[in-house]
Amino acid sequence: MKNKLIFLAASAILASCLLGWMPRNADDLNEALKKADFYRGGQVPGVAWDLTVRNIEKGELKNEISLFVEASSIQERQFALITFLEPKKFQGQKLLIRDNNMWFSKIELRSPIPISSRQRLSGPAANADVAAANYYNDYSIAGSEEAVLNGEPCWVLDLHAKNNLVPYSRIKYWISKGKNFGLQAEYYGKSDKIIKSALFEYNNKIEYNKSRYDYISKITITDQVNTEDKSTLNISAVKFGSFSDSKFQTNRLKD
Repeated sequence: MKNKLIFLAASAILASCLLGWMPRNADDLNEALKKADFYRGGQVPGVAWDLTVRNIEKGELKNEISLFVEASSIQERQFALITFLEPKKFQGQKLLIRDNNMWFSKIELRSPIPISSRQRLSGPAANADVAAANYYNDYSIAGSEEAVLNGEPCWVLDLHAKNNLVPYSRIKYWISKGKNFGLQAEYYGKSDKIIKSALFEYNNKIEYNKSRYDYISKITITDQVNTEDKSTLNISAVKFGSFSDSKFQTNRLKD
């Protein structure tokens, strides 16, 4: 009898420890998803950073591009302005994101060009969509399971698009249980075929609201149709602030 009581007590302690790091309901999973967005640049009124993108095609370096990113995510709204800095031939080019709409601008154009959902599956537009940190607002959690990724206990979320305005209809997303970091993602098209995958690293150190955090530093994106094609996005010089809505208007792209 005594041994049975000890076993039951040990089981209760083990269960309580497990519940400490397991999500107990859908609200817990949604909160984990929201926090994962924050560590990748979402859920803040304003953030800016320097970005270096290295594009590899057929296993060889195609180009290296320097950009400046300014973004704002307030409640369900998301804005981003991406300005191309180097090399010189790309100077003056810009990408503007307003919620689920995207435009491209360059000096020679009289007005910005809208980018379609199909066009957003490749090139700089695709990298911008993968790097976007608005999964909490754009996707619903259709299912979840537990897994271990590189020794890290994770929740694996099956995210389904809330509407057909986003380029990826489904995302499979690994979030670490310990820090709520999004570690890995797979991106699926409307035919439910995997199109891209991404790995996320968090080696930047930032201070926000008087607290210090590890923060997104690198994203490695692999084309799952042509697996020799990859892009690495290196993020540095992260700064927080706030931006007015006017910064993210199409008529300001010539400024």
